Amino acid sequence: MLPWELVVTLIIFALIFILYVWHRVIKRNLSIKYALLWLVFCIAMVIAILIPDVLKIICDFIGINTVSNFIFLIGFGILLFITFVLTEIVSTQKAKITALAQEIAIMKHEEKKDE
Repeated sequence: MLPWELVVTLIIFALIFILYVWHRVIKRNLSIKYALLWLVFCIAMVIAILIPDVLKIICDFIGINTVSNFIFLIGFGILLFITFVLTEIVSTQKAKITALAQEIAIMKHEEKKDE
């Protein structure tokens, strides 16, 4: 079991992060679609803090020897997922920028032709 001071500190940090994500959504700096990923992560973290035996049960079920290895595995998976999502966003934005640049070039060409 974790010391209660550590539990309280971790929960406070998780709540501050949840409020920060919510604030970014309200300010329209972060879309709800991406905020949900962070909110689910924070909620899972709070559950893991309050009920640490859940992680041990999951580790035993999967066959991982220590909880710390499981946490690193989950962290690596989350980072890999976030990297994939960001790559997808960049690819989509690149296609949109290319299409816009082509449209602007066509408009400028037509404008010069009309003169």
